[in-house]
Amino acid sequence: MRIFAATAVALAVGIAVMAHDRQSGAEWAVSPEQIADARAYGKPGVEITPGRMVVEPLPSDEAARLPVKWVLLGLAAGAAVLAGTGRRGATPPSGRP
Repeated sequence: MRIFAATAVALAVGIAVMAHDRQSGAEWAVSPEQIADARAYGKPGVEITPGRMVVEPLPSDEAARLPVKWVLLGLAAGAAVLAGTGRRGATPPSGRP
């Protein structure tokens, strides 16, 4: 039962962190939506620095490390549950000589 609970928590935390990162656009330095918005205003792309225009979606530098982050946070949460639900040492019965 402890292992099942730890696995469920690890999966839930990993998936929740992944969903949060995807919702916030953590994998993109310049997202496809930003490119589309710039084109809607008549610009060819998004200017990220003066004189540097991006016309294609640009992944962030951390995009490749995001899956590692999701797995490590899930494993840490699962390990915390496993350690927190561990068996305690047996206590001797009180009142016996």
